[in-house]
Amino acid sequence: MARIFTFALLVLGLLACGGPSEYVLTGTARSAGTDGMMIVEDTGGNHMVTVELEHLPPPGRISSQGQHYVVWIVPKGGTPQMVGELDYDPDERVGRMTATAPHAQFELMISVERVMTVSHPSEILVVKKSTVARSSSSSSGGGSDD
Repeated sequence: MARIFTFALLVLGLLACGGPSEYVLTGTARSAGTDGMMIVEDTGGNHMVTVELEHLPPPGRISSQGQHYVVWIVPKGGTPQMVGELDYDPDERVGRMTATAPHAQFELMISVERVMTVSHPSEILVVKKSTVARSSSSSSGGGSDD
């Protein structure tokens, strides 16, 4: 929890300068104790998406054949796009990833998968969160709980 707090303080400092948008992440029913943050930062045409989760059980506990946590970005009105695998530390039970997305508005999904060669996310989701459009007068971002 200390890492999330430190991460949140860093983000809040950046937000005061009109920086990135911050979203609180909570686990789905399949991973109810999981929590974390997502930061979305405009990098001049693309968006850097940073995800950090805590209290994340091993994928094999969520699904008997689970081997990987796969991160997906679903653009508004589009199809899921795999952006990579969550870097999972089983000893600390944390997962992290940074990816680039061309979309400002999207839904983040993290699924449990048996292999990394899947083309669509499984129904086994541990996190699901939508971003919101940011107005020019808003500096704190925000998010909707799904």
